Amino acid sequence: MANPFSQTTRSLHGDKSSIGALLWLLALVLFAAWSAWFLLVPITVYEVSKTARVEVEQAVHPITAQTNGKVLATTMQLNKIVNKGDILLELDARSEQLALAEEEARLQAIPPQLTSIGRQIADEEQAAERLAAAAANAISAARQRHQEALSAAEFAKEHAQRINVLQATGRVAQIDALRSRADADKTQSIAGALSFEIDRINADSLGKAREKQAAVEALRRESAALQGQLALSTASVERLKQGIDKHLIRAPISGKIGEAAPFETGSYVESGNVVGRIVPTGNLKVVADFSPARALGRIRPQQVGRMRLDGFPWAQYGVINVQVARVASEVREGNVRVELVPDSQLDSKTLLEHGLPGSVEIEIERVTPAVLTVRAAGQWLSRPVRQTRY
Repeated sequence: MANPFSQTTRSLHGDKSSIGALLWLLALVLFAAWSAWFLLVPITVYEVSKTARVEVEQAVHPITAQTNGKVLATTMQLNKIVNKGDILLELDARSEQLALAEEEARLQAIPPQLTSIGRQIADEEQAAERLAAAAANAISAARQRHQEALSAAEFAKEHAQRINVLQATGRVAQIDALRSRADADKTQSIAGALSFEIDRINADSLGKAREKQAAVEALRRESAALQGQLALSTASVERLKQGIDKHLIRAPISGKIGEAAPFETGSYVESGNVVGRIVPTGNLKVVADFSPARALGRIRPQQVGRMRLDGFPWAQYGVINVQVARVASEVREGNVRVELVPDSQLDSKTLLEHGLPGSVEIEIERVTPAVLTVRAAGQWLSRPVRQTRY
């Protein structure tokens, strides 16, 4: 039976053939474009950090108590600008101050004693010099008298000998001879006595000199003991002053107080407690932690990246362009520390501040998708085979 719509049917078959060919051609074009992109067009590979944080260039300094004590006064307030050395917290140091006053009073009494002993030493030395001079004069006078006595004894002896000669011839009476011998013996005795006098003066002067020397040595020992006590008291005063100064908790650096413990007047602070932290002023940096397996050898200085802040959606506030400055070569707490420098000309609406958290993406390399696919397949195939337990 003849089909009344044969022409329409043939027209539809012709249209289906044209659409099919067009679809196949479109698929081939898309596949060729995808293959060209897959094999030829490089894409950027990013490494994403575990954590990231905005920090100042200088390290944040903790404010630490160096001794125990009760809080007398505090001026610590959050975001307060302080200068290095400003007193932030004052602890009770009354017992140390009383000990310092006692030691200073003892110290002030030592110099006058040293001055008095110095004068006594000078007086004793002058007295010793005067005694030595007097002894020398006495010895000299005694030696002169002794010499005179020796001369007189020699004369008396010769005179007695001549009288004896004359007495033997009968020219001189016997009594005169006896008198001359007695005079010779007397002068000889006087000379001997003067010799003993010289020895006595020498011994006496030597004894007095030793007494003066002993007195001077005793004064010098006393002076040395006082000087030692002076040095000890001086050191004690300095130690007490340092101990009192430890009761004044000062700002270690200039900056802004970023953290302050809620210590009120009368609170007790223990040594080593961190009572606050100071954020120094200066340029900002970004510190990010990466996995060691994906960071070591791949992240290097001068590489660029971007940071997204957790509290500011990047679609609204944008991202922060950063550049790698330093990469740690050792692993710490399972992470590798990377320091980055933010772009000085920020287009982001975000105001960078110390402590803002976020994440960092660093541009590692540019490779084609084919290379990434081969690399992923190689890593998958190189995984250790798990043993099946039955």
